[in-house]
Amino acid sequence: MFSQPISVELSITWGKGHDIFSEDLEVYVPKLHITYRNMSDTNYYFLKISDSRGGLPSLPYAGSLHPSNFDEYLRWRDNYLGRAKRHGNYANENFNVQIGGSPLFGGSWEVISNTLNIREEHEIDFINCNLAEIYEYMYRRDNDKKEIEKIYFSPTDVTSENILGAVKERFVFLKPDEIYVDNYNLVGFKLLEGRFTFVINQKEFTNYVLTEPIWDENQSYWTEQRKKLPPQAGEYHLYSGLFFTNSVSVDFSEHVADK
Repeated sequence: MFSQPISVELSITWGKGHDIFSEDLEVYVPKLHITYRNMSDTNYYFLKISDSRGGLPSLPYAGSLHPSNFDEYLRWRDNYLGRAKRHGNYANENFNVQIGGSPLFGGSWEVISNTLNIREEHEIDFINCNLAEIYEYMYRRDNDKKEIEKIYFSPTDVTSENILGAVKERFVFLKPDEIYVDNYNLVGFKLLEGRFTFVINQKEFTNYVLTEPIWDENQSYWTEQRKKLPPQAGEYHLYSGLFFTNSVSVDFSEHVADK
């Protein structure tokens, strides 16, 4: 099973926690674990599949939900709690959750109906908006930062020194037989009560990252720029090959008794 030197394994556990809308109410909270494992005899580094945004996943919005009027936008932006509570119920639906797949900061997740061919072009399903609102509320509740978060690397980030320093949280560093685990709160998925299969949306690590896009005057659109990662950062060699991975499924409609 472990034919590759690196594995990225998914698992889910449940533990006691608190309802996101009432700190006085104790509930069972599900967590997804992404476990990186080095099964080789070489020190490796590579870009994370997805960043744990304070233990929360990052999901896209379906279409443009922002009001056009700036005053309305300010009211919309600051009403995180209200938007988080206005979510749908998906108890009878089945979804695949694609994790990562882009060499960006963040490594967004996307929820896709299991009836959809993910290899074909498709619109972002509205369930992603529900989840994005819930997790944005949780993030804003626990963080005072209001600025737009950086999602692209700067060209100056991509040096051995900065990979080991300023942007080290975006990478995994593993010596032989070491593991590293990122944890993600799945309470938003639990609130929606659907059936979800979590999978990693890539099968190999790249040898580059994406930097800020630049405007292409000839074709009139923004183009993302690739910046190669250094072959070595300190004592760690860049790993840019295939890795072993798995999927994990959970039916949240079976776990709603403690809501």
